[in-house]
Amino acid sequence: MTTRLPEAVKEKILSFPEYKMGTHKVALIMKDGSMIEDVFVAWGDEVVRVGKEEVVSFDVDEVIDAQDRS
Repeated sequence: MTTRLPEAVKEKILSFPEYKMGTHKVALIMKDGSMIEDVFVAWGDEVVRVGKEEVVSFDVDEVIDAQDRS
């Protein structure tokens, strides 16, 4: 399963201040309107962790937007 976010979402995330070196802490908004909190994204598009889990349990192709949580 890919952990790379769509390009439009990446561009938005890169506009947010970094949480820690090269990493952003965000909430991701899904196509169905749900929100996934506590998502850590490296380099703007690679989901590296959700909360304390290093496993991505959602389809990144379903992500349509992001909100800064840094």
